[in-house]
Amino acid sequence: MSHSSTTPERDAQLLGIGKQCSDPTCMLIDFLPFKCQHCDQSFCGNHFTPESHKCEKYDATKHNRVAPSCPLCNEPVAIPPGQDPNVRMDTHITSECSVMTGKTKKSSGPKCAKPKCGKVLFAPIRCDKCKQQFCPQHRFPTSHPCSAVVNSSKGSSGPAQALSNLSTQTSAASAAAMAAIKRAAATTNTAPSTARPPRAATTTQNPPQPPLMTKASSSSSSRSSHSNPFSQQDR
Repeated sequence: MSHSSTTPERDAQLLGIGKQCSDPTCMLIDFLPFKCQHCDQSFCGNHFTPESHKCEKYDATKHNRVAPSCPLCNEPVAIPPGQDPNVRMDTHITSECSVMTGKTKKSSGPKCAKPKCGKVLFAPIRCDKCKQQFCPQHRFPTSHPCSAVVNSSKGSSGPAQALSNLSTQTSAASAAAMAAIKRAAATTNTAPSTARPPRAATTTQNPPQPPLMTKASSSSSSRSSHSNPFSQQDR
């Protein structure tokens, strides 16, 4: 069996790969150390924040600044470094607040050109036709009253309107002509029927002829009923 033993040379190689934590209470060798952006020293994962290793070059008033909002106008109030936030807020309320002074603060940035929009444009978009700046919601010519689109629609409305009127008149004239043709055809069909009255159906009957057999039978019967006065003996 071979026993693995650490040598000073091997320890030196391992120390060259990582770095030791600069916090005096830790002294841990970390192979992926973190570097503090304020004091430029290396620390382990547990002490890399300025609060954990108590960084001497870190100033919370300069790096962790928060602009509180005004309770009246809801606008953020910037507080300079080293100034009391309460004093700065009192100054804003007495001289800068729009609710107390009645004055609206003018925005230095551009606004959307669409009426009743008024959005501040941080990244303005320019229309290629009317050359005005709009917000992303109203950047298309159809979403804002683009003067170029309105003028083009007015210019093209004249011939289109005349063409539509002509087509309407043509269709009305053709409909009237077809109605006249139908009326003429109806009158020609009904004229012969009105000129000639309908004939009454007549049936011809042949006069009845007397049956011959009936006369013969009647004569024979009459002969038998009348007796001959002359008999064969008298002859």
